[in-house]
Amino acid sequence: MASSSAADVEEHYTRGGLWIAIIVMAGWHVAATAPVVIEAWLAYGLLRSGALIWLAFAAAGTVSAVTLLRGIGPRVALPWAICIVLLAGELADTLVAPGGFFGNHDFGFTSAGLFGLVVLWRRPFAEYLAFLVADALVALAVLILLGEATRAHLAGLIVVCAGGGALPIAIYVGVRAVAATARRAAEAEDAAARSRNARLAAEAVQAARRARYETIRATVVRLLDGLAAGSLDLAADQTRQEIAVAVTRLRRFLVESDDVPDPLSHELRACADAAERRGVAVDLIAAAGTIPMLPVGTRRALTEPVIAVLAATASRARITVVASAAEVAVAIVADARLAAPIASAGDSVHCDVDEEGGQLWAQARWTVQSASLS
Repeated sequence: MASSSAADVEEHYTRGGLWIAIIVMAGWHVAATAPVVIEAWLAYGLLRSGALIWLAFAAAGTVSAVTLLRGIGPRVALPWAICIVLLAGELADTLVAPGGFFGNHDFGFTSAGLFGLVVLWRRPFAEYLAFLVADALVALAVLILLGEATRAHLAGLIVVCAGGGALPIAIYVGVRAVAATARRAAEAEDAAARSRNARLAAEAVQAARRARYETIRATVVRLLDGLAAGSLDLAADQTRQEIAVAVTRLRRFLVESDDVPDPLSHELRACADAAERRGVAVDLIAAAGTIPMLPVGTRRALTEPVIAVLAATASRARITVVASAAEVAVAIVADARLAAPIASAGDSVHCDVDEEGGQLWAQARWTVQSASLS
């Protein structure tokens, strides 16, 4: 199935071809047949001139052109009803025209072929060919009715059919061929664009994985090296807190790529789970307000103080989030004592820490203004 853009391109060329068919039809009707009708009117009178038939053709062509240009669907009933009018007009014009089918004042046969091109523009090519065959059969019937079905006239009819059908068939087939080529080119461009987008997406995913790996590596390698070398004192509060921070960061990293509606709350839940595995009771309060979609770097900066405090918590902690479209504040209160100060939360996030009565309070706050300044 063609993509919407490819279908639009094909429709653009098809509509352009419709304009060509309308211009050819109108040009022929005005420039080629109108003078003939006027001449016959002056010489033979209104009825034998075919002026009324000329007006009926003009009305049928106008209705068809307006209907197609306004985008009304190609229903079978209307086009073929108009085709019947055209064939009847051709029959009547040839019967009343001075000189008969091959006379100078007969315009119905060629006009019917050009008008039928517009009328059946949105119909399958086989239907238009059927109309041309019907057009030729009407002309043959007229020759028989007028007693003019001689070899010379039949040969002339074949020549007229070939000449009169060549132009509209060329327009119909040529426009469809150009439109199909344009559609295939658009489809190829769409496929190339999808391929480029897929490659860029894959590269972005790979870059994110590399960045995550480097972050994890920076988090745990120093600790692992220290443990392997025996240079870290596992009994020291700072060492235990550093290990707890590294473990919690790893859990946060694992959920950062999850497809969830609220990534920040999801990552805070992972941090709380890591602390609860160490026996800390964590009360994670549902966010007050709607948390906007934040980049991963900002979410990390908002959760870093929480991770540091949870690593130092003795038994209980409470995490709250207050959010709006312009500001997000993540706060934690815990019975904790930090062995080392909390690292900078980043340029776009401001961090405050206060300790009183054995309780440690920390808050990381992101605002639109601070983000824009960074």
